[in-house]
Order: sequence, then C-alpha cells, then structure tokens
Amino acid sequence: MKTRFTLFLILISFQLISQNEIIKYYKHLIFRETPYSEVKGRIEIPVERTKNENYYKLTYDSKNRLTSIQYLFKNKQIKRMRAGLMDGFRNVFSKTLIRYEGNLEIRTFYDALGNQCYNSMNVFKEVYEYNNKGKKSNVKFYNDKGKLTNSTWNIAEYIWNHENNFDVVEKRKNKKGEYVTMRPYYYFLTTLYKYSKEGILISMNHINDKGELINDFDDEKGIAIDKAEYDKDFNLIGFRFYNAKKEAVIGSFLESAGGKITYDKNGNCVKYATINKKGELMLGRDKAYDLYKFDSFGNNIELGHYGLKDQPVEYRGYTKIKFIYDKKNPEKKGKIKRVFFK
Repeated sequence: MKTRFTLFLILISFQLISQNEIIKYYKHLIFRETPYSEVKGRIEIPVERTKNENYYKLTYDSKNRLTSIQYLFKNKQIKRMRAGLMDGFRNVFSKTLIRYEGNLEIRTFYDALGNQCYNSMNVFKEVYEYNNKGKKSNVKFYNDKGKLTNSTWNIAEYIWNHENNFDVVEKRKNKKGEYVTMRPYYYFLTTLYKYSKEGILISMNHINDKGELINDFDDEKGIAIDKAEYDKDFNLIGFRFYNAKKEAVIGSFLESAGGKITYDKNGNCVKYATINKKGELMLGRDKAYDLYKFDSFGNNIELGHYGLKDQPVEYRGYTKIKFIYDKKNPEKKGKIKRVFFK
C-alpha cells in the first residue's frame, strides 16, 4: 500500500512539473556569435505547423529557464545543418539538455539517434558559472573524460565582465591558460559586445585594456567594429566592418566590407552576399554571393556560388551542391551531389 502511495506521489509530482513547463516552437534560432548570448528562437510557429515542417522546440522550466533545445521533424530528432546558414546553432546540437545546479548551468549534447555526443564545436560538455547578480561570468568546455578541452576555435574558457545592464567584455583562454582570439581567423582579442534590451547582439568591438577601440591589424584591413543589422523578425540581414576611426574598411575575415543577407518568409537564408565600403556587391574570396534553396519541409536542398555577373563560379572545388533527402522518410538525408559548371 505504501509503495502504491509513493508511486502515486511521484506521478503527481511529474505531472505538476510537466504542467509548469513552457514549450515554444520556432523555424530558426537567432544568430549568436558568442556562447554568452542567450539561445532565442526566431519565426515562432503554432504547434500545427510542427506536423509537417522542420522546427526548433525550446522548453523552459517554471522559472523561465531554458532546459532543452531540439531540432525536429514530426517529433523526430534531425541534424541541425538542414536549416542552412545563419541559425545560431554553433554551441547546440540536434538535442541540447540544460540543467542547473546552484550557480552552475550545465549543457550536454545528443545526436539525432539520442546518443550523447560532442557538439559542432567539438565540446562534450559546457559548464557556465553565474555571479551573485545572476549573470553569466564564464563558461568552461570539457571532453568526454571530464578534462578541460579546446573547441575547434582553440578556446577552452570564456570570461565575461559586465559593463552595464546590456553590454559585456569578453576574453578567452585555451586549455593552457593562454589568451586567444575570437577565432583562429578572426583576430579580436578583448571584445566588447553591445546588446539591445531584447538581448540581441548589436555590435562586436575590439578594445584594449583601457576600453579604447583598436584595430585587429595595423594595415588597411584592420577592423575594430563588426556591426549587425536585423529586420523585424530578428533575422540578421547585414553587417559592416569599421576601423577604430569608425570608417568603413575591407576586413581580412571575409575580404569584404561586410555582408548582406536575404531571407524567405520562413526565415531561411536564401542569399548571402559580400559587399564593398559603399554597400555594393563585391567579390570576396573568389565569389560574390551564395544562393540557397529549400523544400517545403524546410530542408536546405541546394547551395550555389556566383560571381559579379551572376555566373556560377567554382569555390572549394565545386559550383553547386545538392542535398538529397529520402522521399518516404523526409527526416533522413541520402546522398550529396556536387555539380561543377565548365
């Protein structure tokens, strides 16, 4: 009798916890440049649309804390790369679980089959620490043996100091304790991130220890500001590079002065172009723009590279790539076909 009563209490408790969960569905995630940024959805959809489309499922607990991020098709886990470009999924995977222990937030990652795995940044577990004001102060990355590990960008730890209610100064270390840049090819060392009141990244600013803007290079390609632009749905529609004098410059990162991004009504990135200092289309890294195509489910089915005269151009060995999915089981992806135009 006592056992039955205990089981009854457990069942009631589980139901109460489930009832207190908040679940939201989105077509995409808002672009993120740093793990400090919160994971947020863009293009919210009703539950009816989840029956026949790819979508992100974000689950929150009774304290409005994010507890899981899932990329799904008909309630089945799928690979996140189907969403194409510009989704903020660098530090998430097909499924990301988040738990809270005291002032710690712990994230683990799972593949489309439900197996715990490394995320796309080659990290097995992320452990965030919060300060006494409830703000993130750092995150450390670990491998499957519980050892501190470097991500694919050679970063093992991010450290954050808060400037005000919205902005944060970031430094990064590798597992040897050495300070490192944002990426191996993006040379901001100490970075001031400016955010809107909604928590959307406005700009990244390269600064010295005095808080002054400095170029990441001394030559004409040195940049100090990477400024973002969004539409009403928080799609990142463009960005521009500026030097410490706040002049538009051609940066070394993309060999352009910035980018211009076009979306369809579902928030899919359908065109990604590089621009010059005047905001005009320019050739950057052997191509001027990429075009993406999507099917009705939201799968990225084609990527093509083009030049200034709208001609197909070769980039990394091909001009176009087609992603082919199983017609009977759209959650499965089959072969990839690469096409080269002579």
